[in-house]
Formats: sequence, C-alpha cells, structure tokens
Amino acid sequence: MKYLSKALVFFFLVINFQFGGLNLNAQSYNCYLYGSITTVDGDVYEGPIRWNDEEVFLTDVFNSEKIENPYLKYLDKEIRDDKYNGKGKSRYGFEVSRGNYRDVQYAKYIRKFECRFGDIASISVTGEKSVNLELKTGKFINLSGGSNDLGNKVWVLDNELGLMKIDWNRIDVVNFFRPSIKPVENFGEPIYGKITSTIGEFEGFIQWDHDERLLRDKLDGWSRDGDISIPFSKISKIQKIERGSRITLPSGRQLELKSSNDVTRNNRGIIVTIPEVGRIDFTWEHFLSLELMPIPQNVVTCFSEFKDSDRLYGKITTHNDKTYEGVIVYDLDEAMDSEILNGLNDKLDFSIPFRNIKKIEPKSYNYCLVELKNGENLFLGDKTDVSGKNLGILIFTGSEEFQFFKWEDVKVLEIL
Repeated sequence: MKYLSKALVFFFLVINFQFGGLNLNAQSYNCYLYGSITTVDGDVYEGPIRWNDEEVFLTDVFNSEKIENPYLKYLDKEIRDDKYNGKGKSRYGFEVSRGNYRDVQYAKYIRKFECRFGDIASISVTGEKSVNLELKTGKFINLSGGSNDLGNKVWVLDNELGLMKIDWNRIDVVNFFRPSIKPVENFGEPIYGKITSTIGEFEGFIQWDHDERLLRDKLDGWSRDGDISIPFSKISKIQKIERGSRITLPSGRQLELKSSNDVTRNNRGIIVTIPEVGRIDFTWEHFLSLELMPIPQNVVTCFSEFKDSDRLYGKITTHNDKTYEGVIVYDLDEAMDSEILNGLNDKLDFSIPFRNIKKIEPKSYNYCLVELKNGENLFLGDKTDVSGKNLGILIFTGSEEFQFFKWEDVKVLEIL
C-alpha cells in the first residue's frame, strides 16, 4: 500500500482533543517533581525538584540512551538466516562476522530511552554522563548520554534551606516521591492553553520554544519602543503575524513583538502535553495562535496517569491471520508500558506512552495507524517506531518460547 500523502493523512486524523466540563477558576497544579537528593557525602535535601532549570513536572520527559540491549540475543538465528550484503551488514544495522552478530550497533541504531518523570522512582548517578534509572516497579535501566538531562545541575527547593543548585558530580541518588506535608512551595504553576494550528485545535499544558513552561517564565521580544519581557501569567493570547507575534494582555491591550526566537519563525517549537494522550511538538510553520487558559479542574491532578509500569503485553496478528499473545518487546527495545512511541505527521512530532495505546496497525513501509485507548486515531510515520525502520517485535508466548516478527509481517498489534 502506497504511503498516503501527509495532507491525506491529516484528513483522517481526529484533531480536536478537548476536555469537557471546564472550570475556569484558577486551580493549583500538584503534579510537580518532588523528592530528595542525596549527595556523595550523605547529605539529604528534600523538596520540589527541577532538572537544571528545565523539567519540573511529572509529565516532563527524561531523555537518554540505553547502554545495553538484553534482547539482541534473541535475534541470533534471525541474523544468521538473513541476507547480508557484501560488507557483512544486515538490514537490522548490526555488524556480522562469520554468521554471528557482534554486539555493535551503528550510530543510527543507538536505542534512545524516553520516560516521563512520573514513572521514575530514582536516578542514581554512576558517571559524568551516566545513570542507573529505577522505574516504580523496581526495574533498573543503565543509561548514558543522549541529552543534557545527564551531567547538569539538579535544583531542589529544600523545605528548610530554600533553593539549592547541586552539581552533578556531587549527587549520589535522586529519589522521587509525593510530599508528606501539603501545601508545599514549588517552582511555579504550568502554562495551560489552547493551540490553534493549521490542522486543528489542541488543548493542554504548554512548553513554549522548547523552554518556557511556567507562568512566571517570560516571553521576550522587541517592540517598536524597545525590548520587552512579559511573564506568561500576564498574557492572554499569542497570535502569529508576519515576521513576529501579536500579544494580547488580559485587559485587551495588544502589542506586536519581533526579533526574538520566542515570537518569530526561529521559535524551536511549541509542545502541548495532553493528559491521557501524550505530547505533540508543533513547528512554527503549523502554529497560528495560543490562548492561555486556567487549568480545568478535571486535569488538576495527574497521578492517575502514573500507575506502576507493567511489561508490554499484547496480541500480534500476522498477514496470514495467525495470532500470538504474550509479553511484547517493541522495536527490539521498548518493553515497558511507561516507555514512549515516537512518530511524525507533517512535521508534527508525536510522543505517546505505550500505556495510552490500544492498537498499532502497519499500513506500509513508511507509516502506521495508531489507535489510542481514548478512541483517537493517528497516522504516524517516518520514525523508527512507526515505519519499516522498526527492528522488529519479539513476543514471548511462554517461559522459554518466543516469536520474532519483522515490521512487514505484522498486520496488527493490540496492546492488552
């Protein structure tokens, strides 16, 4: 089946993610990072946590790369039977020597790790750019590099001392848990609003220019009368105009700002996090406007989104209509429902936790249909998770029994 044009893909995309019963009274969001930082000398600081002036909420994402992949050993027979080119390279991206694979992967096959902070129990520092990350289930994953989430300062609003910015090499372990005393001071309230784009309206928590995510953060730009920095708490609407943006204040007063990446096509992207769905990263090309709104009462808490991580479990139906049910390893990598599926559609970057996915149905080499548990349907492609670049799916049907399926073998994968 030929890959649908991106315009046609979005024709099928249900784009109006809305929440009913909005309460426009101001709400206090309680899904911020909280826990303790223990230093190499045993000192402990407890309070709200911020990851180097960036991630601050449970729904924010921790990024790195996996050091090892325990599932490669199950490919041994598949790799021996596969057809290699003259240089001894397989379609899976592994080097091959005398019919056996060596545990070496090319750069484009390095397995990235993404997980929301709300699914993490602890992060132990093991090196300048490496950690041992513990999920809430007690599963540990060794990670190294991959982003600025490793190697930088970690902030904590200690309940007695106030703000501490702790150097990475001073940290032994960061433990995450809920505060025992409420209310507690935090780093600020999130930006919430409705984005109007070229393909529809989307409502959720906002990360502006891949940076500003708190109402106290400031939007920078140049007006005809000079430089201006406006806290998001004092903004009602941001509307894209030629070579800049029109800013509307709650009073109705308007001004035009230019010459800053915050308000021009140099903007790195606007991320909207939609509860029970995932994240969408909008390019400036698709962005039209942002209307800031109070947080609806039905999304003030996010704790229901962060149940203990489970192994991926599902059912695969092949093109010859055979079915197999068991524990899933997706793309020879993702094995937990807290991990994240990534896909593109017309330059929009979707990041969806597997626990929010009901079904994945390959449509061609380049894209697939992803059905969410809330009933929404997305056509996603181009990235490894959602195209023929996928390294394959393992399914363990018994304690020692497993099947391996290439992308082109799978008719549909249902996550149960």
